[in-house]
This record gives sequence, C-alpha cells and structure tokens, in this order.
Amino acid sequence: MSSFLTEAQRAALDAALAERLAAGAGKAAKGSHHAPGTGPHAGDKKSKSSKGSGATKKGGAGGKFTWGRMLEGEEGVSALDRNDPNYDSDEERSVLMAANSSHSRVQAEVAAYKQEVNAIVEEYFSSGDVSNAADSLSELGPVETMGHYFVKRLVTLALDRKDKEREMASSLLSNLYAEVLSGEQVQKGFARLVESLDDLLLDVPDAVELLSLFIARGVVDDVLPPACIQRWASGAPEGSNLAALKARCELHLAARHSAERMLRCWGSGAGQSYAETKERIAKLLSEYLDSRDAAEASRCLRGLAVPFFHHELVKQALHAAMETPAHTEAVIALLKRLSESSEVNSSQLAKGFQRTAANLADTALDNPAAPDAFSSTLEAAAAAGLLEAELLAELRAAAAAAPGAAERPASSASAGGGSGLASPSGAAAAAGAGAGAAGAANGVGLGGAGVPAFKVAMATALKEFFNSADAQEVAARLLELGQPGLHPLFVKQVVTLAMDRRDREREMASGLLSELHPSVISDDQMVSGFTRLLSAADDLVLDIPEAVHLLSLFLGRAVVDEVLPPAFLASCLPSLPDGGLGITVVQATGAMLSQRHAAERLQTCWHGGGLSLEDVGKQMRDALDEFMVAGSSSEVAAVLKDLGLPHFHHELVKAAVELGFEYPDKAQQLTGLLRQLSGSGVISSTQMAQGLKRIKDSMADETLDAPGAPAAFEKLLAQAAAEGWLPAETAALTA
Repeated sequence: MSSFLTEAQRAALDAALAERLAAGAGKAAKGSHHAPGTGPHAGDKKSKSSKGSGATKKGGAGGKFTWGRMLEGEEGVSALDRNDPNYDSDEERSVLMAANSSHSRVQAEVAAYKQEVNAIVEEYFSSGDVSNAADSLSELGPVETMGHYFVKRLVTLALDRKDKEREMASSLLSNLYAEVLSGEQVQKGFARLVESLDDLLLDVPDAVELLSLFIARGVVDDVLPPACIQRWASGAPEGSNLAALKARCELHLAARHSAERMLRCWGSGAGQSYAETKERIAKLLSEYLDSRDAAEASRCLRGLAVPFFHHELVKQALHAAMETPAHTEAVIALLKRLSESSEVNSSQLAKGFQRTAANLADTALDNPAAPDAFSSTLEAAAAAGLLEAELLAELRAAAAAAPGAAERPASSASAGGGSGLASPSGAAAAAGAGAGAAGAANGVGLGGAGVPAFKVAMATALKEFFNSADAQEVAARLLELGQPGLHPLFVKQVVTLAMDRRDREREMASGLLSELHPSVISDDQMVSGFTRLLSAADDLVLDIPEAVHLLSLFLGRAVVDEVLPPAFLASCLPSLPDGGLGITVVQATGAMLSQRHAAERLQTCWHGGGLSLEDVGKQMRDALDEFMVAGSSSEVAAVLKDLGLPHFHHELVKAAVELGFEYPDKAQQLTGLLRQLSGSGVISSTQMAQGLKRIKDSMADETLDAPGAPAAFEKLLAQAAAEGWLPAETAALTA
C-alpha cells in the first residue's frame, strides 16, 4: 500500500522544509539537538553507535558485554580428559591459561558494563529523560542477563542523594519494568542490594529505612512481588540488619492507605509529576498575593524541594504581574527576597524571565496588554537589581518585538488572527484572518475580556468530556458561548490537556476534534489552532518531555482524519519560529505520513485508548482464541501492549481461566500462558490476583456452565503456588 501523502504532496513538503531550514540556518544549531519523540535533554545523549549490538560473534565468542564461549557449553576447558590416551599436560596448561584469560575478560566486561550503567544513571539524574535512559540501557547490551547491575546501581546512587533522585529512581524502575527490564532482573537487582545491606550501611547510615521504602514502593508499583522480602530475609537472625529491613518493609505495607503513602514516600515535591508541582507553585503564589507573607511563601518553596524547577515559580509570578499590574510590586518584592536569600539562584531567575519572554507572543493572544505589562515588570526588576545588563537588554528586545507592544499598531495582531507569528502565509494566514474576523463579528477579539472566561469554561467542559465522552455536550457548550473567534484557543487547549494525560484521553481528544470539524470548528479555525500548538512546542516540551512525539502523532492523526489538509504541513512552516521545535514536529509528521500503512498506524496511534471496555474485552478474547490455535504467547503479550491498558489485564486472566473451564484439554496450555505473562511482568501480580478473585466471586455462575470449574480452579491455584508465579499473599486472596 502506498503512503498517505501523494508524491506531489511529499515533494511540496520537502521543498518547503528545505526552504524553511535554509532561511533559519543561522539558528539551526540552537534547535538541532532536539529529535522527534525525545525530551529536551536528548542532545546530551552521546552516540552509542560504536558499541555494537552486544550480540555474540561468529563461533559464539563475541559481542560486548556477552559471556562468550566460556559459559555456552562449547569446546573449552571441559574438552580435556586426563584419562584420554592422547592427553597432553601442556595442552591442559594452555587451556587453563585460556580459561583464566576468558575469566579476566568477563570481569573486565562486567566492570565496563557497570561503568556505562553509572554514566546512564548520572545522566538520567541530570536530565530526567526516561526515554533517553531506556534507549541507552537497551543499546548497552544484554539487559536480559545483566540488567540487575543497572537496578542495583540505580538504587545505590539514589540512596546517597536527595528525595528528588530517589523518586526519579522509583519512577524509572516503574517505567522500564517489563519494557526494558524483566521482572526477574529487577528482583535479582534488589536481592543483590539486600545481600550488600551491611556494606551499604557503612556509606549510608539510613540504608535500612531507605531501602525498605524502595522495596515497599516497588511492591506498590507492581515491579516487585509482595513475597520477595520474605524470601530474601528468610532465616535472618533476630536483631540483624536484615531482620530490621524485613520489619520495616512489613510495617510500611501493612499501614493504612499504604499504597497512597508509598506513592508519596519521597515527599510531595520530589516526583516527576510536573502538573502537581506546578499546581503547588500556583497555590503558593496565590496565597502570597492574598496575604503578602513572603516568609510563608519562602517556607512553602523550601518544602517543595525542587530547586531545579524554580524557574516555574518565576514564570508564574511574572504572568500574575502581567495579568494584574497591581501585583507587580508584590511579585518583584518576592523575587528580590528569594534572590537575596539564594533560595532562587540567578540561573533559575534568568531562565524564568527568558521562558516568559520566549512565550510572550502566545501570551499576547490571551492578554493583548501582556507585552506592555512585561516591559513595566522588567523595569521594576531592573530597578530592584534582579537582572544583569546583558539579560535585561535581551528581554527588552523580546518585549518590544512581541505583537501588541506599544510601538505597534493595535490592529497588527488581529490582522494576522492574533497568531503572534511573523508574516504568516498560505493557509495559516487565511486561518488567522478568518479567526480574527469571526471574533470581531461576535464582538469578542482574541484578547477581549471574554478570553479568560472562555478558557475556564472550556477547561470545565473538557474535564467533564474526559469523564463522560459526550462530544455533543462540548459542541453545545461551544455554540452556547457564541465566540467562534476563540475556537483556535480551544483546539490548542484540548490537545495540550490531552498530551499530559493517558492514551485514553488522547484518543478522545483526537476523536473530539474530528467530531467538531467542520460543523462547529471551521477549517480556518482548526488550522489556526494547530499553528499555535506548533509555535508553542518549545514551551510545551519544558512541561511535557515527550511533547514533540505527541504533537507529531496529534498532527498526523488530524491529517488522516481530514481535520487538516495535507497541504497544512507545508503552508504552516513560514509561521513557525526559526530553530523551533515546531519545524521538527512537521518533519516527523511528514515522515510518518510517508510510510506505508500510515493511515492505519495513525488511526490506532493511541493504542486501545479510544476503545470501550467491551471492545477491549473482545480483543483479549480474540487473542486467547488465536493462542489456543497457534500457541504463541508473544502474540498475546503484543496485543496487551498495543491496548495499553495494564489496569484492565485482570479481564484477560478471567477470560483465560474461563476458557480452561470450557475446554479442559486446553487448561494446561492456558495456565502456561498465565505463567509466562506473569513471569515476564506483562501481567502484574495485582492484576493476576484481581482476575482470579473475580473467578472465585463468580464461581457459583461458573459451576452452572462448567460443573468441574471448582476443582479446576483449585488445581490452577495449587500449580501456580508450586511453580512460584503466584505469591502466597495472592493465593490467600483467592483461596
């Protein structure tokens, strides 16, 4: 099947990209470190191309970080027999020397692997880029045999750091589990940590408490089975460090609301959840602007313990001053206090101002007075001595260049639809003009008083939509507000909100845009909304590290759903900032649409996110039916992964057991499937327990259809417990 884009469309896009990149060549170096589907720190990643795949070489002796022939049972040390008539002692010495050499080589490779792992962990703690860490670890070598070294090193380094890095370590293990690291390797890594507990205590006096939190968090995150600590601490002498570790783990897991407590065990501000941290910063600022209690604001900021994210505080404070000029004096006073006490360092202060300036054009869409208000805030900051002269000059220039600044005609922004972009052309320009005219016809410009109320109303409507999936209610709400000139803001808002959620909401957002177009949201308004999204990509990636990849999928899906014309990819390029990530998104989208079966792939790009539970259950049952014929457990695992609904895996467990009741001759085959899916981590112990508990609870109904169901169920539980893939606690729940 040919690609979605025609040859003419692809040629036009390539020509537009070449022209756009050539025009912005002076700034290309600034944006070239971003690649499609990576976070903002992807440019720091060193090329691993020189490492090789890690696969064994011809003859079985090769590959970096592989054990080679020594452990593969090939001809080697064991090939000599002293009772052989042709035995030669000199030959034995040479073989022993070769064996020693191989052993030394293995030790050297393990040492090199550990060193590489150390670099990956350090880079992750600096960047917070999960996808980069996953890629680096996958490229490093045989994770299936040496991944436990990574687990041990990750936790060991986190133990000696702050809560931020500990939360990052816990989150990384949860993200890598079953995707990069197998359950066996994770358990083996923690087992090695437990074995070295006495050594850890020499460097980290709190190692018992901290390691117990890591283990309990691993259990709550479903990366460790609940029975693991019992196995590791079996026979530990009373009063030993190991016994103390076991007691602390049991205490953490037995406490009320243990799951919620463990999810926050590293503190409220330690996590990778930018949304929660931003919300707490917003609350801090709101309380300060009401009370003007700078000491309390300072205390709350220290409590967050996120010095690497203080630029967000600066940005939100500046936005508060731009929205309400009466707050300018209080905002500058707070920033001055935090700067003088070094609670917000000069780097974070400068970054906050630069982020605000870089996004000033987009802010002007909602608040036309923002550029002038920002200029006034800059002068107040300069008078307070907050900014260096060079930075101040840069920020003043950005404020003067923003659309709607005092020296520009008031109509200049609306002439381009308020896009805040220089010289839009083609479809983007038409979209801007159409949006501006529609807004004027309704007596509401893009910067009118109705903008904040419109955004609040639509945020409420979208929140309800993500719960109800009622697109007609959203359409009615948009029509009721009667402000079509603001519809581009809605397009941007729905995609931005969905990007920071799960695949279910992303699928719903794509479907909503398709449902609303063109009856509610016109072609021009849709084009204008996506142009704003692409222009804001550099700012979005600060809050959503995967923004480039997600925007590419949203844009490609919109083209496939005919919400946007394919020509939009070329026509929007002149409106995008030089060196910005928006151009990268367009490139990535063009590449996806040029692949074979692009339409089918993009229509399912959010996996099972848009499926009803009935559809998900049907796909799982279809996969089981195919498994009973073909016997391929990997196909079932692939279906579960594509669906992307790990919280619904209990349905497959239930369906597999019920099929075993219905077809007793296939019961062992289906039990083997559950064992493999559990051992590989595809189905967590929690989901396994829930599925089996559902069978137990409905046993009376099961018996009506299959009289032998109770006996078959007891046999399954006994076999699972004996084979070790069903923890004792799980078996107790289902007994």
